[in-house]
Amino acid sequence: MTAAPPAPAPDAPLRVLIVDDHPVVAEGWDRITRGRLDCQVIAAATPSQAWRAWRHQAPDVIVADLTMGDSKLAGIRLIRRLRAAGARLPVLVFTMHQSPILARRALQAGCNGIIMKDSPSDEICEALRQVAAGGDYVPADLARKIALMERPGGADTPPRLTPRETDILRAIADGLSYREIAERAGISYKTVSNVSQTLRDKLAAQSFADLVVKAIRHFDRAADGI
Repeated sequence: MTAAPPAPAPDAPLRVLIVDDHPVVAEGWDRITRGRLDCQVIAAATPSQAWRAWRHQAPDVIVADLTMGDSKLAGIRLIRRLRAAGARLPVLVFTMHQSPILARRALQAGCNGIIMKDSPSDEICEALRQVAAGGDYVPADLARKIALMERPGGADTPPRLTPRETDILRAIADGLSYREIAERAGISYKTVSNVSQTLRDKLAAQSFADLVVKAIRHFDRAADGI
């Protein structure tokens, strides 16, 4: 097991590691927190960079996007890796996805809070403040949606899928790109694209991002025995 970095010195600025593949996001956090919180922003553009920053720069809090590069679940994978390594520092998910399914997945992976990228600056700072203090933060409307998912009948009846459709849908739920799916399955990119379009039709997905959400929902239901 990887040892956790040493704790920061008392009264030191809050060291916030921003994990996002758009550099402007880290710059935005620096501007938002300036004058509101005593923070030092550290930037990482990939999960690998974030891992190294956690080990060597001792951040107090991690703020991570869910989607990075070709992976729709890179942030969740990072959270799981950190928790498996014994990392106890708070993790705040900073995302544009308002899906309660993705939010529940992030919480199950071990994040401490979720805040939307279009939230007001004051709310973003409050989310960071609460998570950094050891609390949790989920916007009220998102928390209600997550709660409703736990109710009987809160999800749609799963569609009938062929074995190939099931395999590709599972790969999509795991965050793989079409290229990665094609390489892993030994089939053409075009075949993956065609099957994915069929899946979009069967699951009534409006976009690839929506298909990812519905793929996660499909296998969450299967794992629950629904």
